[in-house]
Amino acid sequence: MTQRSFDHPAAGSTSTGARRVTSLDVTRGLALIGVVAMNYVGSMVIPNGRNGFWDRAFDPYSGALSTRFAATFVLVAGIGLSLLTASARTTDDSATIARMRWRLARRGVLLYTVGFFLNFAWPGTIIFFYGAYFLIAVALFRLSDRALVAIGAGSAIIATAVATWANWKASRGEVATWLFTFSVDSLQDLVVRTFLDYTHPVFPWLALFCAGMVIGRHLDRWREWRGRVFTAALVITALLYALVSILDRLDQRRGVIVYALTSTQPYSRSIFYTVTTLGVAVLAFATVDWLVEKYADSPALETLQRAGQLTLSLYLLHVLAYCAIRNWLGWIGGNELSTALLFALGFWIVAITVGSWWHHRIGRGPAEQIYRSFGG
Repeated sequence: MTQRSFDHPAAGSTSTGARRVTSLDVTRGLALIGVVAMNYVGSMVIPNGRNGFWDRAFDPYSGALSTRFAATFVLVAGIGLSLLTASARTTDDSATIARMRWRLARRGVLLYTVGFFLNFAWPGTIIFFYGAYFLIAVALFRLSDRALVAIGAGSAIIATAVATWANWKASRGEVATWLFTFSVDSLQDLVVRTFLDYTHPVFPWLALFCAGMVIGRHLDRWREWRGRVFTAALVITALLYALVSILDRLDQRRGVIVYALTSTQPYSRSIFYTVTTLGVAVLAFATVDWLVEKYADSPALETLQRAGQLTLSLYLLHVLAYCAIRNWLGWIGGNELSTALLFALGFWIVAITVGSWWHHRIGRGPAEQIYRSFGG
């Protein structure tokens, strides 16, 4: 029987012609739920001194959930990039390599530019930083695994060193104002915001992207060593959190250096933050991959897979929905956590339904179509 043109399969093919990896799409779909929730909470909730469990968990600056969903996105982006560049990475044909570099550059420039202007309406958008990661990947995708690990570790170390220096300066009453780009008014501001400041800077977030690239290169054997990776990520993450708790109880984290190394809060840029966040992202991807393997025929997973292939469109839609419903129409007021989470839940129910229908009937989302047309 001939397949009807509007009946697009959930597990189609990628732009390289390879079959899509279901767990990557499902992970994107699930991660976007968390990204929407955290973004709405960060934009709506006014700190009110409450210290309840959920207030602490969803705190956009120090909560246990802060940036972890976005980190999972970045890890998966690195995996996807390795799959995209697999043929160009293993060939010696200069023309093929050049075409792939140009392809990554176009994608990076588009995301970087769109993210820059979107930032005026949605400060801290990850799309801006995504563009930077892809532009850097132009130089990275043919490097060895060891080189990627070294570069990822280096980005984490640089971030920690800069943060430690800035904290030390602040302790002496000398604030390094150039590190805080409240607005981008010069080339220096643009460089600082891209690499060192704001929500998802290259240092240390490139570590997550590089880790994803390494995993992506060995995805064909991922399920052979998934359990060992899961265990290692769980043990390391738990030990670091336990160590922080012990140091807090012993009141040993007051010093600038100790705090800079051991903080697990996103804006600290510490080694502990980067390692634990990477651990959480790996745990999330491994768990989703196990669920996909176990419940491969689940309608819920198919719906998430379809939504996961439209995450760029749905991400932009969640910004538009917030601006339209809250800012322009004023249909949602209040600054409570419950209001923000209900808003996020309502958006996602509609978005995942529309996204699944769109993918089934039409295929690629509108933003994905533009992205592929420009970026290849």
